[in-house]
Amino acid sequence: MPPPKPIDPKDEPFPTFQLIIVGICRFSEPLAFNSILAYSYDMVMDLGIPEDDAPFYSGLLVSAYAVAEAITAMGWGAISDVYGRKPVALFGLFGVALSSIMFGVAKTYWVALLARFIGGALNGNVAIMQTMVAEMVKNPDHEPRAYATQPFVWTLGGILGAAMGGFLARPAQLYPNLFDQHGVFGQYPYLLPNLVAAIGILLAILQGMLFLDETNPRHLHTDKPNGDIDERTPLQRHSRHSISQHSHLQRDRTRSMSVAESIRRIRKQPSFMEDGMPMPFDQRFDIRRSSFGTMHSIRLPQDHHPHHSSLPTVAPVSETSTTPPERVFNFTIIMLTISLVFICYHQMAYITTMPVFILAKPSLEPGLDFRGGLGMTIPDVGTFLAVNGVVALFIQGIIFPVFVERIGVWRTFFSVTLVYPVCYIIIPFITLVPKNLTTASVYFSFTVQSFFGILVLPCALILIKNATPSPLVLGRVNGLAMSACCLARTFSPPVVGVIYSLGGSAAAWISLAAVAILGAIQLYWVPGEHVDTLKVESGFTASADFEYTDDMDEAIEDY
Repeated sequence: MPPPKPIDPKDEPFPTFQLIIVGICRFSEPLAFNSILAYSYDMVMDLGIPEDDAPFYSGLLVSAYAVAEAITAMGWGAISDVYGRKPVALFGLFGVALSSIMFGVAKTYWVALLARFIGGALNGNVAIMQTMVAEMVKNPDHEPRAYATQPFVWTLGGILGAAMGGFLARPAQLYPNLFDQHGVFGQYPYLLPNLVAAIGILLAILQGMLFLDETNPRHLHTDKPNGDIDERTPLQRHSRHSISQHSHLQRDRTRSMSVAESIRRIRKQPSFMEDGMPMPFDQRFDIRRSSFGTMHSIRLPQDHHPHHSSLPTVAPVSETSTTPPERVFNFTIIMLTISLVFICYHQMAYITTMPVFILAKPSLEPGLDFRGGLGMTIPDVGTFLAVNGVVALFIQGIIFPVFVERIGVWRTFFSVTLVYPVCYIIIPFITLVPKNLTTASVYFSFTVQSFFGILVLPCALILIKNATPSPLVLGRVNGLAMSACCLARTFSPPVVGVIYSLGGSAAAWISLAAVAILGAIQLYWVPGEHVDTLKVESGFTASADFEYTDDMDEAIEDY
């Protein structure tokens, strides 16, 4: 009996159910990540850290998770290649739940810091879930819509997580009629938000165990009728072939593969993306795909020069050609990556320093206060962060596509980077406004920061992708950009915390303004990649499939 004919990828259905299951898993993680922002400043003081040093140690709590995550990310990715995506993803969720409980019952600062580090080390979901989404999607037309679900789900989880941190921390103090001062939540005032987050994560693990399918191609035991080895062939099949025979088949398959299929393979490869950074919008990105960390599919005109295409083609290289190959990390990519470092540094420092500024007591009353804060409460911080998440969702979903399509990618990137310092310069003057306008001023600051951040980061990524000489090196370029951003986000909270502790709140904001000014000055050396015409499509309602021609198939090179 002849083997069944393989299903044409164009006929594959959209994996709605599996994306919902993965979405629930993704939704549960920011519950823990974002809740810490609302109370970390007060928590470190309750754990015995002096008030003057609290900003630094609060920032260190945020960064510890990401440091551990970065150290172990590659290892977990390799484990998932061998043992499957599903067990690693679910174990990563378990690590987040375990560290959340440990963090909530910590009685000393160093136990809390260890809990954060353990959580990051045990979390193998840095790139696993995004890779699972890529492997679930068989129809290329469905990719934009599938990728768009992840930033959307993360943002929703972040909104709820921020609210949880604000309204569930110190429950015996906030709700004395419901919680006994001498009970478990009185003794462990920061356990409740972490317990709720852990319960949500455990429920996500349970539904994942029951309904989540394994996506690792090596664990999908489907024999190929033609006997070829490809990325979905089980490992047992590989053992029956010699290394030389496998290399020969690999080269033959690569030469015969279309550019479209080659780029799909590149998209499906794992990529380093940090998860443990609490932000109102998802900071993960992968320039190999069309979403650029947004909830949309972004495509550029196909009749542009290859370097001005969202998926640049590969020029065929003759064996006798004397023209040297184009550098992977060219000057434009390096300059844009440096711009990303500046942006990610002050963005992350803002979101971790602003709660400290809101909670810190004023050093003088009334008047312009350059050392103290606003003296508000943890529920106030939770409300600010949750509302900011909703605003960020609106900006990304509604304002971003209209603004970037009309203004253009380069002009948006240039103008926002140029005026970004204003976002930080105005913050110390919030202490000068009348009390009845303080809340509105804080919301204004959050909104401006979200507006700038949501516009500038995807534009920088589009410009980087536009400057990449070949789609085959997108993974390497993405790795450089993502690693640089991760380092900037990891080090900025404690560094700015030290500045806050030594010089007061205004010193911290001035330091962020100075970094943003450096970013604006650095624009002088950034080549003007004028990608001013593009189409932004909602990832939930449309697909952005690129139409490849027969001529493009001839551009693929052996790799």
